[in-house]
Amino acid sequence: MVLRNTNHRVNSFKDISLRYANTKPIRGTDIIPIGGRNYKWERIIKRSDTHYDMVLDETMFNYYYGNPTPIAKQIVLVSWEMKNDIEVVTIYNNGSTTTYTFLDNLLPHDLRFFVLSSSGRQYISMNWKIDDRGWSWAGADQGDKDFYLPKDMDMNKPLQFARKHSKWQHIGTEYIFRHAMTQVNKEAKADIKPQSDKFYNWVITMQGMLPVHDWQYRNKMRKEFIDYMVESNVSNHYSEYGRNSSTTNEQTELYKDIMRDENHPMRLHLAVDWLSDSPLIGYGGWRTIETQEQASKVRASWNRWVNKTFGLNKNIHEARTEEVK
Repeated sequence: MVLRNTNHRVNSFKDISLRYANTKPIRGTDIIPIGGRNYKWERIIKRSDTHYDMVLDETMFNYYYGNPTPIAKQIVLVSWEMKNDIEVVTIYNNGSTTTYTFLDNLLPHDLRFFVLSSSGRQYISMNWKIDDRGWSWAGADQGDKDFYLPKDMDMNKPLQFARKHSKWQHIGTEYIFRHAMTQVNKEAKADIKPQSDKFYNWVITMQGMLPVHDWQYRNKMRKEFIDYMVESNVSNHYSEYGRNSSTTNEQTELYKDIMRDENHPMRLHLAVDWLSDSPLIGYGGWRTIETQEQASKVRASWNRWVNKTFGLNKNIHEARTEEVK
């Protein structure tokens, strides 16, 4: 996603209708570019005198980058309509980074697109209040309200805003993101508790002797762990840059075997896996645990790791987008 130096934002229905009327098509085509003529895949299509679409033309985009494809298509990302004396803008999101760049650079200066850094989800800031006419990155809480813009390959979850005078108002459907909800399988956890407690005590005994604060050591241990799983034909989602968010069933069973077997060659590697992200490690070395609160945080970190690593979490429902009632 790139914020361009040239401001080609479409700020109103009048703006897009005048651009369409006053811009010459790109030579040899019927393409009316939205802004810069070098971005010929960003085009205006007139549907009627009261309806214009801002379109990402994948055919031109792929041709420009030397990758023409018969399945490329024109994707409507923004629609402008006049309904009596009210202008209505409809914004779509198919989840591609090309779409993010399009919306970030071409939406009105007071309807700003942004990606929330803490979650990676996309939002529209309604009536954005930073007075730079759209020359800087937008962020959360900079307008009247932030509206979640769902990723939807079928383009069935757009956001709509309407304006009669100076300020936008949200119309149509509003969406919220619901995180996945999990529950710990208490019976399965009780079954492994003797082994996991014994493993925890061993890890705590060993931790002071391990240079886990050294990223080269952590990277070495992760790489050896990956090599072991590959050589053992264990399907895995492990990464030498850090644990991935999910594990395969084969990984989970391997982790359980390591926990139970005091002589397993990967026992130390599994210990480092938790210690690397535990509250025991701090900048430059190990932290001293002096209070009950600190000890509770360590144990809570261990419990979360056990639940995830040994496959004890079960989903009640997956992450999803819901309409606001």
